[in-house]
Parts: sequence; structure tokens; C-alpha cells
Amino acid sequence: MPAPPATATPPAGSPPPGTYPPPGYPPPGYYPPPGYPPPGYYPPPGYPPPGYAAPGAYPGVYAPPPPRRPSRLFQMIPYVGAHSYQGEGGTILGPGMHVGGLLGFRLGDYLSINGELTLDIVNATRLPTGDRYTEEVVTIGLSPLVAFPVGSGIELALGPKLGWWGSGYYQDSSARGKGSGSYSGYDLGANGAGFVQVGRKLWLGGLASFDLRTYGRSCFTATGDIDRCSSGSLPSSDKVVALSALLMFSP
Repeated sequence: MPAPPATATPPAGSPPPGTYPPPGYPPPGYYPPPGYPPPGYYPPPGYPPPGYAAPGAYPGVYAPPPPRRPSRLFQMIPYVGAHSYQGEGGTILGPGMHVGGLLGFRLGDYLSINGELTLDIVNATRLPTGDRYTEEVVTIGLSPLVAFPVGSGIELALGPKLGWWGSGYYQDSSARGKGSGSYSGYDLGANGAGFVQVGRKLWLGGLASFDLRTYGRSCFTATGDIDRCSSGSLPSSDKVVALSALLMFSP
């Protein structure tokens, strides 16, 4: 009688003959991928499933940061409005034209250093009968501004101003004589402005300014006489308030 065939010995770890692994059971020699939880482990609620990767986390995929608002390096602010002399200087002077502008550079998003030039046309409306008086005042100085964003496309700005002022005038007065003259001195004041953006590089707004003009020198040339100058017997100062509409161009 022939001998029965030899039976191969099953490898270590194999299930007993006649048994089958339950559904989902990994085959012998299977190793889970890195990061996969061990058998029988259940991740806590909210844990991402195996193989999940957050958006932008794949190698080689670059998600750019949100664009930054471009910096403004230059600004030009022309304005036109009216001025008014306050106190003693306003007793014979009415509101007059106020024209000027600021030109400067921005240091960051909030600070700008500007030069300012202003022309005031003096309006002498309360003169004695028969008298005439005309005067133009030029002010030039440094006017830095600090800006405060208060909304979408809206800014407020404040800053001091320091400069020099000079004027030329002509008078024909029965009490003070006839001729032409000039005044000059220092100017100390402040500016306050509001801007609303109406274009990519354009803003509209308003400007309020105050100037304290101190007198340093006066000259007068009477008709048919020589020029005479003095630094004494001058008014202490003029106080001038102005309101203007402005246009700002800032690339």
C-alpha cells in the first residue's frame, strides 16, 4: 500500500487549516502605511481619515499669501478755499481767497513730510470812505501729516506747520499816506484734513488750517520817497483760519 503524500508545514503566523481571516483582516506580512493607526485603534472624533491631507499641504503646491496694499511714496495736494482774519486783524478785513498746495513723500503708511505753499488774497472791506488797500500774502514752510485710516478708502490727517510768510501791499489812505510796502515774519500753525478715495490714485477731501503769523520786519515806500524799513512798532501777530476743498494725487 503506497504511503500518503507528505503535507507541507504551514508558515508561522498562518491561521489553522480550514479557517479564514475575517473580512478586512490584513494578509500575512502586511504592514500598514506610516501614520496609519494600529489594528483595533479608533481615532477620536474629528481626526482626519488615513490618507487625508489639508489643502495646500501637498509637496510642491504653493499657496501665495494675500496681496499687500502697495505703499504710496509720493503725494500732491492742491487746495482752494477761503481765509478769515481773527481778532484785531479782522476788524477791517473780510474773508478772502486761499489757494495753495502740499507736495511731499510718505514714510510708511501713516507719516508724510510735505512742503507747503499758500497764497492769501487779503480782502479789505471795512476801510474809511475813499481809502484803498490791497495785499497778497505768501506762506512757505514744512507741514508733516500723520494719517489715520477710519474706514474703507477714508483717512483723516493732522499735523503742525512751521514756515515763513511775507506780503506785499499797496495803500492810498488819507490818514496813512500813499505808497507800497511789505511785511514778513514767521508762521506757526496746524493742518487737519479728511480724504475719501474716489480712484486708484485719487482722493477728494477738505482741509482746515490755522496760522499764527508773527511780524518781524516792515518796509514802506511812500510815493516820491525812499524805502524805509523797521523792526519795531509792529503788530504782535495775526491769527488766520482757512477752510479749503482739496484734491490728493498719491501713486
